[in-house]
Amino acid sequence: MIRVSKEEVIQKLASGKNPRPEKMCEECYAIFQTLEDKTLPCSTEGCDGTWVWNRHAQLEAMRKQKTDNPAPPHGLCEKCRAEASKVEPQERPCRLRGCKNTWTWTAREQIASGGKPPAPRLCDECFNLLKPLKDDYLPCRIKGCKNSVLWTRYQQLEHIKSGKSLDNPPRRMCDECFKKFNELKDETRPCKINGCKGTWTLTAYEQLEVIRSTPEGQEPVMPQRMCKECFDFYANAKDIEVPCQNKACTNKWVWTRSMQLGAHVHGNNHTPVRLCEDCVKAFMSLKDEERPCSVQGCNGTWTYTVKDQIRDKCNQREEPKRRCASCQEFLQNHKAEDLTCERCGATFKWSVQEQLQVHLGNFAKPTLCSNCATKEIGAASPVGEIKIVSRPVIHIPTSGPWNGDEVIRDRPVRMDHAAVAAMENAKIRVVCIGDEQTLSMDDAEKSWPALLENSLQKRFQTKGKLSVLNVGIKGCGTAQGVARIARDITPFNPHLAVFSFTWGDAKLPVNKTLDEEAMVARLTAVNTAFEEFVAAFKETGTKLLCWLPNPVYPQNSGEKAFDSEAFKAWADCQVKLYESLTNQVRQNCKRFDIPLVDGHALFEVGGTHTAQKWMSNWFMHNEQGAANIANWIEDAIVKNKLIDADAFEDEAVAEPEAPVAVEEAAQQAEAAPAAVEEAAPQAEVVETEAPKAEEPAEAVEAAPSEEKQEN
Repeated sequence: MIRVSKEEVIQKLASGKNPRPEKMCEECYAIFQTLEDKTLPCSTEGCDGTWVWNRHAQLEAMRKQKTDNPAPPHGLCEKCRAEASKVEPQERPCRLRGCKNTWTWTAREQIASGGKPPAPRLCDECFNLLKPLKDDYLPCRIKGCKNSVLWTRYQQLEHIKSGKSLDNPPRRMCDECFKKFNELKDETRPCKINGCKGTWTLTAYEQLEVIRSTPEGQEPVMPQRMCKECFDFYANAKDIEVPCQNKACTNKWVWTRSMQLGAHVHGNNHTPVRLCEDCVKAFMSLKDEERPCSVQGCNGTWTYTVKDQIRDKCNQREEPKRRCASCQEFLQNHKAEDLTCERCGATFKWSVQEQLQVHLGNFAKPTLCSNCATKEIGAASPVGEIKIVSRPVIHIPTSGPWNGDEVIRDRPVRMDHAAVAAMENAKIRVVCIGDEQTLSMDDAEKSWPALLENSLQKRFQTKGKLSVLNVGIKGCGTAQGVARIARDITPFNPHLAVFSFTWGDAKLPVNKTLDEEAMVARLTAVNTAFEEFVAAFKETGTKLLCWLPNPVYPQNSGEKAFDSEAFKAWADCQVKLYESLTNQVRQNCKRFDIPLVDGHALFEVGGTHTAQKWMSNWFMHNEQGAANIANWIEDAIVKNKLIDADAFEDEAVAEPEAPVAVEEAAQQAEAAPAAVEEAAPQAEVVETEAPKAEEPAEAVEAAPSEEKQEN
C-alpha cells in the first residue's frame, strides 16, 4: 500500500489526469532498484532480432507469478511488431467437442507462430468452466467388476457442455473389461422352452457381465432365455382358470402362461384335464389296495392302484372288477380246445374261460356237448316255466391301446353310469362316436345325439326302448377311433354306429402349416385308418352311418395373434386340409357302400351366411346347428332303414327248474360254449336273445326335407 494526499488527487483531477497514483510501495521500489532491463531474443520462429524486457515488466511478472525468477514472456522485436500491426486477429473454434464458441488468435501470436497453425485452445467460457474441475474416478459399468474408470476434467467439461449434470456421470468400462469385451462375440443359443426349435442371441456384453459376476475359480453359467416367438406368446397369454378334473368338485385350477406355452410349442392347444390343489391333497392319503379277483371261485387278488382310484373317483365310476394276475396269465397262455361228446360223438369247443373254471375246481371237465347236456337236464326236470328277460350285461374293458394316448386315455365324458345302464336296458342301441363335433353342445341335453335319441324314441315308441350313447371325445381322429372300438363300441353290441372324425383329423394348431408332402402323408394315413375302422365292423351285425360336419372358417378365428402372414398361411392350409379330408370321406363312403349325411353341404345350402348362423364359432355348430344335424341323421336312418323296430319284440323263453339230482348235468350245460369271453382282457356283451339279421341298406346320402331345411 502507498499513501496519497488529497491535494495530489485534486491536482490530477483538475488537470484531467487519472487520480490513480503512479507510485510503488516501498517494497516494490526496493526490488525495482535492484533490477535491470534484459535483452531477450524475438519469440518469432526463425527471427534473430531482440526485444527489451524492462525492469517494470520484470517486477510485474515477479509479483504475478510470486517468484523471484519469473519466466519471461514471448516478446517481438521491432521488425516483428511492425509486421504484427499489419495482421488482423483471427477467431478460431473452441477445441471442445460440441462447443460452438471461438477464441481470438491475436496478430502478435500469429507472427510468433512463424506461419504454423495455432494449437487447439478452449474458448473463454469453456476455460472458465474447466478451472474448478478436477479429475475423478467412476465405478466400471459392468456388474460384478470392482475396478474404476478415470473421468478427466476435460471429459467432465464435455459432459457439462452436452447439457448433462455432473450428478449423472456416464457409464463406462474399465480397461480390463473393455479388453475382454473385444475378445467376446455374440452367440446364437437355443430357446429355453423344451421342444422349441427357435433361437435367441446372447450378446458379448451379457457374457461379460456373467463372467465378471462369477466368483473366481468357478465356471460362468450363461443364462437361458426364450426365443422371440415364445416370448411374444408368453407376454400375450393370460392365466386361465380351468374346472377340476374331479366331476364332483366345483373348484378350479390355474392353467398358467408357462403351461400354455409348453402346450403350444408341442402343438397341443387343448386345455388339459387336471385336479385342483384341494383334490390333490385329498387324494394324497390314497394307497394301492388289493381287490378280490373277479373270476368266480378264485381266491387271488389284483392291485387297485392310486392312479386308477383317482381316475374312477374323478369320473364318478363304480369300482372296476378285474382278474388277478394268475387268472390273466392262465387265459393268455391257453387256447380253446376241441372236445368230443361221449354220447353223440360231436365235436364242441372247450373255451379258455371254461378251462379256467375247471382249473380252479369250480366245474368238472365237460364230457357232453350242449345239446346232449340240455336234453339230459330236460328229461329230469319238472314241468314249469320261467320267464327270462333278454338283457345284455355290459362289461367295459379298462385297458387297451387307448391307454397310451393322452387324448383318448379317459373314457368319454358322456359314458357315465346312467348312460351305460340305459344301453343295458335298451332294445335298440345306437352309438355315436367321433370328435368334438359328436360331443356337440356343452349342455348334454342340447347335443345332437340327445336330440336324436328323443326323436327316435318318439318314432319307435311302440317298438320298445331305444338308447343313443354319445362317446365323442375332443380331438379324436380316425386312427384313435379305431383304437377305441374295443372300449367304446364293442361292449354295447350296437345295432347302429354313427361316426365322424373329419374335424379331429383336420384341425391344425394356430400358425402351423403343412407342405404338400406332409399333407399327402396326412391324407394317406387317415384313409388307411378309415379302411381299418370299416373293416372292424365287417363281421358284426352293427350297421354304419357316416356324417360330415359343418364347414370351417378359420379366417374368422379370434386367435389372430402374433404374425399376420403366418396366420393367413395357417387359415388357408386349414381350409385346404379340411376340404381334402371331406372329399376323401365322400369317396370312401361311396366305395364301401356306407350311407352318408353330408352336413358340410347341408350347412351351406343357403350360402355361407346361413351356415354361420348355425355355428357358435369358426368351426363348431350352435344349438340350432345341433338340432339340424339330429334331423338330418334321423332322416338318413329312416330312409336307409338302418333301424328295424320289428326285430326287437319281447319274447318269453320257458325253462324248467333244475332239481338237485341233475346238478352235474346242469354244470356241463353251463360250461357249454354258448357265450364266452376270449383270452383277451376285454369283456363282450352277452345276450340271451340275438337280434334278427337285417338286409344291408343301400348307401344313399340323406337329404333334408324342405321343412327341415327351413329350420
